[in-house]
Amino acid sequence: MVDTRLCGKSDGLATPYPVVGHLVDSAVVCGSVWDRVLAEGQRSRVVEALGVGVSEARRIVMFWAGLHDLGKIIPSFQGMLLKARPAHSGFLSEAAYAHDRWADSTVGRIRHESATHAALPQLLARLGYPAAGGRPAKLLALQVAQILGGHHGRYPSDNDPRDLRNPCARMPELGSGAWAEQRQQHAEALYEVLGRPAVPNACAMSPTTAVVIAGMVIVSDWLASQEHVIEAQQKEIEAQADYGSPTSLRGHARRMGRVAPVLVEDAGLGGAGFRTGGFSELFPDIRSPYSLQLSVAHGLSGTRLRGPGVLLVTAPTGEGKTETALYAASLLGAACGGRGLLFALPTQATANQMYGRLVEFAGRNLLDPAQLTLLHGAADLYAPYARPQSDDAVDAPEPRVVSDCEPGAEWDGRVSVEAGRWLRGRGRGILAPLAVGTVDQALMAVLPLRRNALRHFGLSGKTVVIDEAHAYDAYTHALLLRLLEWLGALGVPVVLLSATLTGDIARGLVRSYLTGADPSSASRQVPVPAYPGWVYASARDDLVLGPDEPVRSERGRKLAVMVRRVAHTYEPDRAGGRLAAVLDALDGVISGGGCAAVICTTVAEAQQTYAALRDHCRARFGAGYLGWDDCSAEDDQRQDAAAGPRLRLLHARFPAGRRAGLTREAERWFGRTDKLGVRRPTGPRGAVLVATQVIEQSLDLDFDLVVSDLAPMAMLLQRAGRVWRHREPSPSRPAWADVPRLVVLAPAGEDGDLSVPGSWGDVYQHSLLQRTLELLERRAGRPVTVPDDVQALVDGVYAEEFVSVAPEKLMERDFRRLADDMARGALAEMVALPSPHRVTSLHSLTTSDADEELVRTRLGAESVQVLPVFENEDGRWLDEAYSVALPESGRGGAGRFTVAEVRELLSCVVPLAHGPWRAACGPAHDPPADWGREPRLARIVLLPQRVTGGEVVGAALGEYQITYDHALGLITRRTA
Repeated sequence: MVDTRLCGKSDGLATPYPVVGHLVDSAVVCGSVWDRVLAEGQRSRVVEALGVGVSEARRIVMFWAGLHDLGKIIPSFQGMLLKARPAHSGFLSEAAYAHDRWADSTVGRIRHESATHAALPQLLARLGYPAAGGRPAKLLALQVAQILGGHHGRYPSDNDPRDLRNPCARMPELGSGAWAEQRQQHAEALYEVLGRPAVPNACAMSPTTAVVIAGMVIVSDWLASQEHVIEAQQKEIEAQADYGSPTSLRGHARRMGRVAPVLVEDAGLGGAGFRTGGFSELFPDIRSPYSLQLSVAHGLSGTRLRGPGVLLVTAPTGEGKTETALYAASLLGAACGGRGLLFALPTQATANQMYGRLVEFAGRNLLDPAQLTLLHGAADLYAPYARPQSDDAVDAPEPRVVSDCEPGAEWDGRVSVEAGRWLRGRGRGILAPLAVGTVDQALMAVLPLRRNALRHFGLSGKTVVIDEAHAYDAYTHALLLRLLEWLGALGVPVVLLSATLTGDIARGLVRSYLTGADPSSASRQVPVPAYPGWVYASARDDLVLGPDEPVRSERGRKLAVMVRRVAHTYEPDRAGGRLAAVLDALDGVISGGGCAAVICTTVAEAQQTYAALRDHCRARFGAGYLGWDDCSAEDDQRQDAAAGPRLRLLHARFPAGRRAGLTREAERWFGRTDKLGVRRPTGPRGAVLVATQVIEQSLDLDFDLVVSDLAPMAMLLQRAGRVWRHREPSPSRPAWADVPRLVVLAPAGEDGDLSVPGSWGDVYQHSLLQRTLELLERRAGRPVTVPDDVQALVDGVYAEEFVSVAPEKLMERDFRRLADDMARGALAEMVALPSPHRVTSLHSLTTSDADEELVRTRLGAESVQVLPVFENEDGRWLDEAYSVALPESGRGGAGRFTVAEVRELLSCVVPLAHGPWRAACGPAHDPPADWGREPRLARIVLLPQRVTGGEVVGAALGEYQITYDHALGLITRRTA
């Protein structure tokens, strides 16, 4: 009989909870995870891997999940609990285990998950699991031990084969005698409670099956470990004199069986199924679907889809790719038994925008309620996603009511997508049935990071949509290729979207997915889709689908492209300078109204451009000029009566809250005219938005003209997609905007040749800039026909036979680009997980020989979270008006910060690239001491500011002065 004095849980509990209770709880909860969370495709793969029937596979996995904390039955763990809780010394009889000297300080200490890993193979072997034959790493008992030994996030190294016979010989810290006997008693008790699960008919599982099971184990453990769950079981245990007997444990399991489904539902787990129908049925607001949408809907409909596959869609911006992807995802998911969706985008801003669109789509088309999470580091700052502010402390538990009712019994029929607190916990968001976030959240699944099993588990039951598949450098692109391999191996359907993708990259993306699904398909020929167009390739057979007839573009137009070589200066009177060229290009807007965007390469240049435009307008229109910064943007009547164009600046170096407000304002002025709240500037007073690359992707903005710094061809064409983007209803265009127009400003030296400014650094590869410039100038003013010319231009930039007017310079720049790409690709290969078919041990999935500083999803200077703080004799303030004091501590218990306070502070934070300025920071830049108890506040760097003579004097840090300006954002100036 099991010894119920052995403690499994104690933190936060009035009395300790027996190990056996937690083992049974975890196993039963795992059964509900199997029933309600696992997608049909996932379940089938596990059943196939174990070589048994569905019900037997379910019991086997439940048994494994229950065994995860068996390693708590060791001297050091039990002794540690008794030392921390001397009042409960009677919970474990020292006499019963005295011969193992559990309280002796000379006995070594090991972590309980390591003990599970070491002790489990022998126990499984005694239950009939094979203990010989084949390589040790291929033995199922050792693989199961590695899965369970990784339930705290990192898979241990491979077991020693001797663990199958006598683990205590290698690891005496496990404890022999009564300790070993109790571990076996607990394993056998769980085995009996679950009806003696069969031994799988398999030597070992594939790594992709193993990681899914590992994720199930972690989730089951977390759900069963909630305090209110344990406390409810403890009340039942206290009333039983024979607790620990087979009869009592079966009763314990029955009680948990009634509660477990409720726990799964309360956590927000489960599946997300979409209703079926034609495109117009899923998107009733789209009265006339685009040709691309109809083509994909027709091509993928019917019974041709068999299991997972990859869909690649290429089309110009504005062709309805997002709706196409959502519709296709619903079909692909249904075809392979998927139960969820992840929509991955390049940036936080694009993810925020997509969140609202996914909420709308899901709310209309879900069959049952399902929770939706927003996945990125600042998600809780995005107002539509953030939960209502409260005075609850950050770490306050969410009260839950656990009943015996069936999940969904009280559902009123309304489809809800709001994410609850459990899924908002760190690292859990990807487990939601529906998720939208940055692509980094998916890419982390192919980096050797802790709790990778959760990412693999969260991804494996979903359809994954990756937008802007072209938008990454060689390093991140290499990680994307590896991610596609893993998604293929996991049987995850994938939709790839791009407006500008070279043919070679398109093939590489599809080939990586198919290779992951089946390594023998590496040589499989996959056609590149026409532009616009699409191609679908099945992961299970040779099925390849594409349009039955050419896809007609709804965005067909002739784009006037004007290329100007300019000196990279901001002197207003400098003929041939950048500022003069900007003013000349904007003359129509300034004089006759309309809407224009000026897209700059760096934040500093965007600030300079905006300031120069503001000065120019003030000088030209005098006292009658009124910029957006001079009154509320909502004061339309006053704005309309003023002279000159409205001006606004948008970049990443604004406080998070202000940047969100600026983005909403831009959408209000430049968004679709048929949407509520949009008021496009008309008449003689136009509007100019000066910005960086933050507006070129996914923001639904429309301009009469775009002026852009030189950038690689794909990015220029992406930006050009914001020119005359909206066709129906057609916005009112000024007389000067007779055609869609893009003006490209190419930086030139005194000799007129391309001269990339030093301030641009490595933002763009110089060889791509030269190739782009020459290709555009080669057209001699001929317009770019969209979409007909797009693919040739994008591919032409990378052509090996490119004929340059400056071949020596191009050769030098090409060598640098190719070397840089190779170095970045090699670095990605070094830090990424191995291809799924090359994994020989789960240990490699959470451990790497690479420097931990290199294990990231993107290269570049790390951002530091800084907080401008305004100081005067009365203290420190969050605003220059000295009206909001900097909180030294929170209003929660013991000075803890509330959720609302953390959100308010983070809305004032600005990301700033790490640099020499950081080394000059001292105690004056440290946050208050009480901030250290809140992880999201602890690493913030304060930037003291003072208002002197009406001007803000920023923080002096070494050779730099960093100043916050309400209109310009954070300004960094080198003073020496």
